[in-house]
Amino acid sequence: MYATYHLRADEINNDFIETLKNTYRHDEIVILPKNAYTEIEKTRHNGAFTEKLQNRIKALDEGKGIVKTMAELEAIANYI
Repeated sequence: MYATYHLRADEINNDFIETLKNTYRHDEIVILPKNAYTEIEKTRHNGAFTEKLQNRIKALDEGKGIVKTMAELEAIANYI
């Protein structure tokens, strides 16, 4: 199970701890400060973006996709 809780340190109380314990029983729980979480998310999203970009480049290399020259794009833009 994956869940993210966003709260300030002063909002962590016994009720919250008990909720975590009851929800995750024997699972390991990791608590990160916001800056570490942000860095992990940035890395995760950059990895996904890189994979998408590589897949799109591969598709273009395989002849899949629409190819237009800059002149053709300018002509389309001027037509609209």
